[in-house]
Amino acid sequence: MRVLLDMARSGGIDALNIRSVALALCVSPRLIYNHVRDKEDMLALLTDEILRDRMPDLSATDWRTRLRNIAAAVQSAYRDYPGSAAFILSRSANRLGQPNALRVRTAIFGALEEAGLDRHRQEEILVLFSVIVLGSVVVAESLPSDERDMAIARARAEMAFGRGTDMLIQAIELESIACPG
Repeated sequence: MRVLLDMARSGGIDALNIRSVALALCVSPRLIYNHVRDKEDMLALLTDEILRDRMPDLSATDWRTRLRNIAAAVQSAYRDYPGSAAFILSRSANRLGQPNALRVRTAIFGALEEAGLDRHRQEEILVLFSVIVLGSVVVAESLPSDERDMAIARARAEMAFGRGTDMLIQAIELESIACPG
């Protein structure tokens, strides 16, 4: 897994494939297939491992604090691995995820239930949460460090992440008042 993490950090997730990983490990690609079904499976394992290394603090008693902790940890986890947030965001609706992702998802649902939202609203908020958290990473990584010709500065994109998280929490509070569970 360390080789995958190093390759993803230096070349981005898009550069990973079974052949390049096998080459880096000095093994046959067939050997890799003994551990994963395909590239998609390999990348799912990789992104879950990235999250494991930066698992958020889920012990806060207040649901707002737990959501902020989760948002900050998830953003931090994927920021260093170009393409990882886009990979997850583009597949988040069609799979339940790996163990660490499932743990975070369960914690988000728990916080939203504690906030008073029904399951239907929880699922909607999970989509918004994913877009704000992972989308902010995608936007930030698309901005080059030379900001002279950019429509927005990287620092502004980073600030927008915190504001987006706060706005989402405010929306949850309003939703729980308007439609009590």
